[in-house]
Amino acid sequence: MNKAKELYEDGLKRMDTFKVESMMPALKDCNDGAINDVLNTNGCAYYQWTTCIVDLLKPKQVIELGGAMGVWTLCVLHYLPEDSKIYSITLEEGGLEFSFIKDTYSNLNMIIGNDLDLQNWRNVPMKMTDLWFFDALHTRDHLTKELNLYAQNIKEGAVALFDDIEMPELAPVWEDLEDGRWGDFDTYNATDPLHYSGYGIAIKL
Repeated sequence: MNKAKELYEDGLKRMDTFKVESMMPALKDCNDGAINDVLNTNGCAYYQWTTCIVDLLKPKQVIELGGAMGVWTLCVLHYLPEDSKIYSITLEEGGLEFSFIKDTYSNLNMIIGNDLDLQNWRNVPMKMTDLWFFDALHTRDHLTKELNLYAQNIKEGAVALFDDIEMPELAPVWEDLEDGRWGDFDTYNATDPLHYSGYGIAIKL
């Protein structure tokens, strides 16, 4: 079986028994729209699905490109082992960056800056990353540049997740990834039900 599809299905199975209520205390500082997205398993299930695969994979290191206000970050932290680390980077957003994260997490490293500037990753061992999430600027140019920079650092067996791959700007980049432009990946389009605007799963071979 396609490894990416298998991971997708394993995550859905874990969602059957996942108690989303257990995550609500960590989301106490999120707005209603963000909480509704997390609760929505019909078209926006990737928040709960991600939480479940973190429990399944138990990654030692996670990198998130495009942390925004921190909803996905909080979902990852729910099951992320205490001795693991997540590095999340986002552009300046007038004080909104990571604004939903009020509590302190010893394994969370928040970076404000452009993810295309590798100076922002000083002392971060990127090649040790087990789980990647690409969700920064939604333009063809930006995602292409991200993959040009980061694909060489995605190790064998690592999982890379891509949000909004059905958007007109990003669909061609996802197709290029499927066609092997950045190396050999097992891929699966998990748009339904993970995200109505597209969701891609890729595992480096």
